[in-house]
Amino acid sequence: MLNWNCNYICKSPIWVSEDLRDGNQSLINGYDIKKKIKIWNFLLEIGFKQIVLGFPSSNKHDFNFIKYLIKNKLIPLDVTISILTPNKKNLIDLSFNSVEKIENVIFHLYNSISKNQRKIVFKLNKKKIINFSLNGIKYIISKINKNKKKSILQYSPESFSDSEVFFSKKISYYFSYLCFINKIKSILNLPMTVENCFPHYYLNTLSYIKKNIFNTILSTHIHNDMNGAITTSMLSLLTGVSRIEGTVFGNGERAGNASIFILASNILNLGINPNINIYNKKIQFLFKNEKINLLNRFPWFSRLNYTAFSGSHQDAIFKSFYIKKLFSWKIIYLPLNPKKFGFLYKNIIKINSQSGKGGLRFIYWYNFNLLLNKIILKKIYIISQDISEILMCEIYKEFLFSIIHLRSNNLFIEKFIIIEFYYSLFFNFKIIVVLIKKKKKKFFKFIIIKNE
Repeated sequence: MLNWNCNYICKSPIWVSEDLRDGNQSLINGYDIKKKIKIWNFLLEIGFKQIVLGFPSSNKHDFNFIKYLIKNKLIPLDVTISILTPNKKNLIDLSFNSVEKIENVIFHLYNSISKNQRKIVFKLNKKKIINFSLNGIKYIISKINKNKKKSILQYSPESFSDSEVFFSKKISYYFSYLCFINKIKSILNLPMTVENCFPHYYLNTLSYIKKNIFNTILSTHIHNDMNGAITTSMLSLLTGVSRIEGTVFGNGERAGNASIFILASNILNLGINPNINIYNKKIQFLFKNEKINLLNRFPWFSRLNYTAFSGSHQDAIFKSFYIKKLFSWKIIYLPLNPKKFGFLYKNIIKINSQSGKGGLRFIYWYNFNLLLNKIILKKIYIISQDISEILMCEIYKEFLFSIIHLRSNNLFIEKFIIIEFYYSLFFNFKIIVVLIKKKKKKFFKFIIIKNE
């Protein structure tokens, strides 16, 4: 029986632009609505038929941008838009509300399934992760059937390339079967969330999954951590993949994504029509005007290669960083230790409108030695999220500290209230004094001294 490497490429895949989602999440200062509209029009002009609009359940800008496109009827009938949603019922509902008047929609559901994520982030075993995944898939299928839309369901077992092959196959099979029996069009997206394995391993896994699922479109989303995103994406077409997600010039988290324009040019070089206009003269001007410096995303040796803005990534980084051992570096989404390349740990999390509570926990814990309670964290998150969405820029740790300092008399930890806390520097030491009151009875004073 012939293997996948005996196949050949005879037609162009479906290109999916992630510039407004993954590309936006990688920027220190994300796109405002004017920039998003420019990029949206550019993507339509060069011929993209599937475009990811964003993450409407994570921030107001993505939500409002989608509503703007709907209100002004800016979505052509031959273009299918996609939105990303995590596997949580309230966020799925919010995502559905954002696209309620659009017919051609891909609902992209994701949750992570790798061993490290199961153990460190979710604290669930294999059986519970399967149940968690299937519950989300069933819920979104019921929503699609109820609304009677011609929607497509896409599922990504995130961190697929770091997961056990047979476990990934089981979840992929269940997903494709549920969509098949419910007569819903489906896309199984198998991402290389962090590129830390050789292409042949990933491609063999794709080929194996392809042979063990029902009728579904196979898709890839490959990051460039080892600088192999282009090669792996091209070879994935030999395994049966017919859809590739990426960004125009490869912008994205850490070292970036696969560049669709490089891939399309390679396809053209093979004598195949790429089905998008790679000769458009606006290309070189658009991204220069938006000040996207692609050198910031160079594998391993660039500053932003070790920086996370996305909320789910930040949460996983914090939880794995918090329990890391002295001589062991097993941090999720950061395969190599940034200090070995001259970068500081304090910069691995940056806060903007795309960030989440996990990122805030890291900032307060690492910089100020304060491990915030969930109740306080939620209050601080609401405040910081509103500020970052208004300013559309990075929120620095000093500003975050001023938020908790100014609001300390309104912050509760169950039966306790923080009255005040003080922060000062003395030579190479940070001195933090926290004053807490318990229901009109006792005062507690904590002094924390941290050597820098």
